[in-house]
Amino acid sequence: MTMWLFILFYSSFILQKSVIANDLVTVKEVNAGHLAELPCLSIDDHHRFMFWQFGTNNVIGPGNPLNEKKYNYEVLTGLLQIRGVSTTESGFYKCFSKGLFDDSQLKVHSVELIVTNDWEQLWENDFETNLLRGMTAVMVLVVAVAIVLLIITVKRKRSQRFFDLEESRENSPVRYTPNNTPGVSSGIENVGIDNAVLDIDFPKVFNQMQKEQAMP
Repeated sequence: MTMWLFILFYSSFILQKSVIANDLVTVKEVNAGHLAELPCLSIDDHHRFMFWQFGTNNVIGPGNPLNEKKYNYEVLTGLLQIRGVSTTESGFYKCFSKGLFDDSQLKVHSVELIVTNDWEQLWENDFETNLLRGMTAVMVLVVAVAIVLLIITVKRKRSQRFFDLEESRENSPVRYTPNNTPGVSSGIENVGIDNAVLDIDFPKVFNQMQKEQAMP
């Protein structure tokens, strides 16, 4: 912890004196879960590696406790290795090197790390993605079954309506049924009979009147 504080204090103090900054930023793009290797281009014949800085207070270098399973660096080349990178580790990493003959001269090189998701691997291994995929499949299946049941129900209702209509036609009363019951006559038959009586009775009455006139 003391060494780490010393490095922070030393870097902040030296930066106020003389810093050679490399304007060229190296960009490294790595898929999530893979190994990221960040080169330190601030090392040359006049500068040697000191430490890496990520963010404000994250220092990776000699004398600073670090997660050996996560980070590894080479003292001679300054190469930084990050195992199993995630999107939270994206950002700018600065490699600090100090002068061989003058410790007040610092050289800094920045590396931008871009961590991208490997969607095929994420699709196969991510639990939430697989859960969402399963729920989507179940919802599609439920909707398909509901549509099939709706179609079957509509067809059955149409068929039932057709049969009910046919049955109602068969059982509906006939508009006009002639009544052939003996001794009972309909209105039309009565009219016919009355006319027939008039036709038959009128000649009889006429003949009777002629006979009465012919008698002395």
